Amino acid sequence: MNRIPTGKSWAAGALLAACALACGAVQAQSRAPAAAGASPAPVAAPANAPSASAGQAAREIVLAVRGQQPLPLSAAPTRVAVGDPEVADVKVLPPGVNRPGEVMLIGRRAGTTEVRVWTRGVREPQVWTVRVASDVQAALARRGVGAGTQVDAAGGYGILSGVAPSGEQHRGAAAAAASAGGDEGKVVDLSVVNTSGVVQVEVKVVELSRSVMKDIGLNFTADNGPWSGGVSLQPDLAASGFFGALSYASRDFAASLRLLQTNGLARILAEPTLVALSGQSASFLAGGEIPVPESGGLGTQNVVYKPFGIGLTVSPTVISRERIALKVAPEASELDYANGISIFNGNDNVTVIPALRTRKADTTVELGDGESYVISGLVSRQTRANVNKIPLLGDLPVIGAFFRNIQYSQEDRELVIVVTPRLVRPIARGVSLPLPGARQEAADSGFNAWGYYLLGPVGGQQMPGFSR
Repeated sequence: MNRIPTGKSWAAGALLAACALACGAVQAQSRAPAAAGASPAPVAAPANAPSASAGQAAREIVLAVRGQQPLPLSAAPTRVAVGDPEVADVKVLPPGVNRPGEVMLIGRRAGTTEVRVWTRGVREPQVWTVRVASDVQAALARRGVGAGTQVDAAGGYGILSGVAPSGEQHRGAAAAAASAGGDEGKVVDLSVVNTSGVVQVEVKVVELSRSVMKDIGLNFTADNGPWSGGVSLQPDLAASGFFGALSYASRDFAASLRLLQTNGLARILAEPTLVALSGQSASFLAGGEIPVPESGGLGTQNVVYKPFGIGLTVSPTVISRERIALKVAPEASELDYANGISIFNGNDNVTVIPALRTRKADTTVELGDGESYVISGLVSRQTRANVNKIPLLGDLPVIGAFFRNIQYSQEDRELVIVVTPRLVRPIARGVSLPLPGARQEAADSGFNAWGYYLLGPVGGQQMPGFSR
């Protein structure tokens, strides 16, 4: 008598448990509409972390729009909850052979939502944060653009966060955020670019000049009674004394052979360095300005100042560590009195306004951190030859050399301009910087100049006030 009621109560309990499981499965399937057709593979997101519990952070999954990804479960799901079904939806798949039931996650619209899944025998749900990327963001992610950044959609805005490895990657991520913001393309940019925005531009201007000049000529006079004659074909620089001469003189004849040869070599080196912020311009000038008078109105005279020296203007733009777009305009100039203009003033005063000898370039290049470009180069050769002679007599062989003057000169010039950008960071606080001449300069003392006057370099000073 007692076993029958006990069996009936056990059967009734089993029936109630089966009904509860069936109702839970039907409820989960009613919340998950049919999945769409085949979609591109999800952008990324392994979801094989252990089950979430209270106080444990939710795992993250990134999907593309119309993308699908199953949620790995250790047991059959009993209940599924989706925060925003318009962003992501789920479909409960029936269990198979040696496989519990699964939940298929489907991306609907760009945005972020949360999915909770309860499984059989586990009280706490497993939690996933689902980020659905837009089509633009998914396409850029497949090509490696926008790495390190995250794009979310909220309230009609695309929110960009994270750290972009370069400016180019940041532009791609910003385009993805604009697409996630809807038709208006509103973007809230909270990301940063992981490259130094300060560029140090080093420029080298090197010029090598070689010159050769040869000059030879003869000067002789003859005087015999009422007749006299002579030839003067001396070198042009003979009057300055820089020549070699061979002379002969008698009572009625005098001759002088003069020769001149000069060799010149000059090397000019300028290395200006300038630091500028990415996207900004900076200029530098080490030299001066010369006053140049020019005529004004009503007989007046104005003065215009022309700069000269070592100048540099740069405008860098950091695209990435391997790509720096650089607009650079170096210039090196000095005063050239040989080609100056003489102005005669009153009282026989002469003012010489020098010309400017300039080497400059203006170009835009793209190169990496620490790389160099030869942005300008010049190889120039000027050869001059001049022959002064007496007609007919100067054309005679051998003896015609007494009636000829030869002037020959050649000047070679080579110019190279090299530019090198570097990404730099500020020097740490409190670091002592070595400045030019800081170790050689000595503070003034009462015995400073007088001691050097008495002892000279033996006293240990190179010059008064400077050590060795």
